Amino acid sequence: MENSEKVRPDSILSLEGISKRFGPVWANRDISLNISQGEIHALLGENGAGKSTLMSILSGRYRPDQGGIRLKGKAVSFNSPAGALSIGIGMVYQRFMLVEPLSVAENIVLGCAGMLKSLDMGRINSEIESFSKEYGLYVDPGKKIHQLSMGERQKVEILKLLYRRAEILILDEPTAILSPPEIKPLFETLTRLAGAGRTIIFISHKLEEVMSLSDRISIMRRGKIIATLLPEQIRSKRELARLMVGREIVLKVDKEKVPVGKSVFAVKGLGSGGSDNHIPFDQIDLEVRTGEILAITGVAGNGQDTLVACLTGLLPFKKGSVTYKGRRFNSLEWIKTAKRGLVYIPEDRYGTASIPAQSLVENFMLTRVEEFGKGPFLDLKGARAETSGAIDHFGIKTPSGPSSKARQLSGGNLQKFILARELGRKPRLIIAEHPTQGLDVGATEEVWDSLLRQREHAAVILVSGDLKEVLSLADRIAVMFRGKILKVISTSDEEGVSQVGLLMAGVSERTDCGSI
Repeated sequence: MENSEKVRPDSILSLEGISKRFGPVWANRDISLNISQGEIHALLGENGAGKSTLMSILSGRYRPDQGGIRLKGKAVSFNSPAGALSIGIGMVYQRFMLVEPLSVAENIVLGCAGMLKSLDMGRINSEIESFSKEYGLYVDPGKKIHQLSMGERQKVEILKLLYRRAEILILDEPTAILSPPEIKPLFETLTRLAGAGRTIIFISHKLEEVMSLSDRISIMRRGKIIATLLPEQIRSKRELARLMVGREIVLKVDKEKVPVGKSVFAVKGLGSGGSDNHIPFDQIDLEVRTGEILAITGVAGNGQDTLVACLTGLLPFKKGSVTYKGRRFNSLEWIKTAKRGLVYIPEDRYGTASIPAQSLVENFMLTRVEEFGKGPFLDLKGARAETSGAIDHFGIKTPSGPSSKARQLSGGNLQKFILARELGRKPRLIIAEHPTQGLDVGATEEVWDSLLRQREHAAVILVSGDLKEVLSLADRIAVMFRGKILKVISTSDEEGVSQVGLLMAGVSERTDCGSI
């Protein structure tokens, strides 16, 4: 399939022969791309295809080894994100760059020249409130970042760029951490910004979003752009997936029936305290057995994060009990006990699940150090062999194998590494928190298949706001709203399943007006 002609003649940005190498690995190789003003341009590719590297070059985080950038026909060069932003190019990273103890307004003006000399927060709050309403991105300027939902935090990141008069906005996986109700208003905002002349470039793995939102789609594979297409040139999502990963993608899972065994894990009357950092939950009753996947779903910010922290023993719970493999625990006992057979796949792959500055071998041993202990010494040779095997088995792309630093992997490949490490422990209970967030369709398919296979010997708790994922994998769905489980629904109950989306928004059969 050949590349399309430009949608608009008013090209604002040109990448010319961009190449970037990390050691022996070419992340980008001779990439040329033209972007038009007011265009929403999607950059699609599997994990490790080079998308984030290319956009990091465009936003000033990296410098290219070869090639150049033209903005409005003129060659430009910059050495930092601040330099790129000074000429109108800004990026919202998948991991938000916000200072949590500060307010929305303080984060937006942080680093703006001259602001510290006249820091009238009353005037600034009023200005940002008006500014955010103008763009349909209203967030209370006085709220602290840690009090905001993920969708609100993303608004703040976009407002930071608009406040600095960015003309070209790059968004890295903008919906990866958003719940379904948060995605539609984001798309409306992006369409409004493009209509006002802003140029939007966004990286995504979600084929439906790419097809519905984009003016044009550029597909990357192995560091090169293989096609730039109009959405109407693409016959189906399957064809788009095949172009992206270079093979046929089924886009669904074959979920075979597995015998349901004994109860592995249960909580009764579980409740937590609340704080600025943790949204409370109350009266949680759940049970999961070998052979089944129990999904906990809901809009972000309804207590799921706090619940997961208590289920895994990272936070104490205030009341109730946990029963694991037939033994009952109170809060203190659950925090202190060695939870053999339980593995946790955290949402935060960089902060909780890995140490970015350490090698993959060292990261592999983080949760498996007992397997490689020889008295006071570590069997590093054995750990390296196991790490190498996991990399090969899961098809993880690395710059230099087991010696690679965790931070050198793309987000998707790091997630696959974490899954390989944890699932290789032959667990009895798996608590997987947004396990496919940021993964391409091929990798998502692999992760889904892996979790389904785990049912043969384990119970699985899946925490996800992705309805497609939940409905594809779960045997039962627990819908969480405002810290409570509204309902637990079997996926064999078609009428019940049809209510899940409404329940996520707080609508139940007990109310006609919607919110509980």
